[in-house]
Amino acid sequence: MILLASFVLLVVASAVGFAIGRSGAPRAPDPATTTAVRRRDAFIEHLREVAWRDRDIAPELSTVLLDDIRRFTADPDGWDPRSLG
Repeated sequence: MILLASFVLLVVASAVGFAIGRSGAPRAPDPATTTAVRRRDAFIEHLREVAWRDRDIAPELSTVLLDDIRRFTADPDGWDPRSLG
């Protein structure tokens, strides 16, 4: 009886350990999210190029735009859009 209880306890503990290990495993990124991130990055790069190319038209606006892009790309998770005003 003790042997059977020890075996059941071992199986349950192994199953719980396996489940905990699987829940922490990295998952493959969602294709829609990956596409959205690529499009966002391409748009940000396009804005950077336009601001740099046309900086003689509106130098102050280009400076603000380039600074915000630089700040966003340095730390996208720390980006606070309220810092603009």
